Amino acid sequence: MVKWAELPNDLNAMIANRVKVLEDFIAFGAVCTSWRTAATKDNFDALNSPQVPLLMLPDKGDDYREFYSLSKKKVSRVFLPEARGLLEIFPTKGWLCTLSRTGEMNLLHPFSRTSIQLPSLHDLLTSHGDYNIKGIGKHYISQVILSASPSDTSDYALVVVRYYLGVVSFWRPGDLNWTKINFRNESLCNVVYFKGQFYVLTRGLKVWVFDIAEPIVEPRLLVHQLNRSNYSPAMFYLVEISGALLVVTQSLYYQNVPDGPGYGDRTIEFNIYELDETKGKFNEINTLGDSSIFWGRDEAICIDSSRFMAGVKPNYIYFTRVIGSRGYYGGCGHARDMGAYNIKNGCIEPLYPELKLASSLPTWVTPSHN
Repeated sequence: MVKWAELPNDLNAMIANRVKVLEDFIAFGAVCTSWRTAATKDNFDALNSPQVPLLMLPDKGDDYREFYSLSKKKVSRVFLPEARGLLEIFPTKGWLCTLSRTGEMNLLHPFSRTSIQLPSLHDLLTSHGDYNIKGIGKHYISQVILSASPSDTSDYALVVVRYYLGVVSFWRPGDLNWTKINFRNESLCNVVYFKGQFYVLTRGLKVWVFDIAEPIVEPRLLVHQLNRSNYSPAMFYLVEISGALLVVTQSLYYQNVPDGPGYGDRTIEFNIYELDETKGKFNEINTLGDSSIFWGRDEAICIDSSRFMAGVKPNYIYFTRVIGSRGYYGGCGHARDMGAYNIKNGCIEPLYPELKLASSLPTWVTPSHN
């Protein structure tokens, strides 16, 4: 009888090279010590290929987090005690930026449990000169984004967006504190890292750009959409696709049925616009081609769905992020308003019907090797 743990190392490496999905590759390395030795970056042939994001489900109060695979239609439990009882979790580049209830901030890799300590929330608020907020719960952080994965390089930056104050801050390895960038009290939607710079979209449909490599970081206004009458949706997001920047808008309908299934804001439509930097305007488009967008809590992830055999449909938007009925970034009924939006016909299909209403949102996490 063959003992799998005793297979030759070169054969283990050959097997590892045939695994194309990162979540399977991680499971392969968890079998035994010899297989874990073969489960290295060098043996993962598809390391630089886009992976299907996993839906990280809400905290159940134990040392495990559950991840729903859209391609496999199943839930996997991952031992992750570091993610238990946190105030906030912000996914970015396959990592999680965690915020504890005592104000500690870390970057956490959900599958290897590697952790990188960040300056605290106290330091962040102090750097903004507004640490008069009572309690860390009112931190107003809406997004955290990495320029690159710490798994791949030490030359990266982490940007924190505070939408309410129109302020972003960044941190780089070796920095002792956060560096503040003021957007003149504009209401910010989101930030993306694109072609070596950070692009910022505001509620006023302005697009700013800044480069933290410059000696003095100063935002530069790139696009100012003068005619806003055609853009009435509640949410706006920048997303990169095939070397271009898109603005995706989300329109909502509010149903005031307090105890019914329709309680809260519900998505009814998405629209897509390509950013024309030369002319300084947005051009509406009606297809993503073979691509799909995963619209999460604080970022939109685009993948080429034609590379995957099943589970992901081209020209779809898989969404979980909505406006809550109590305000712009919070509220009730979040877990009920999630689905798969067919861009071609405008229909919304169920995403994960088995998910029960929870106090926190499920969010997309892109699997990455560490």
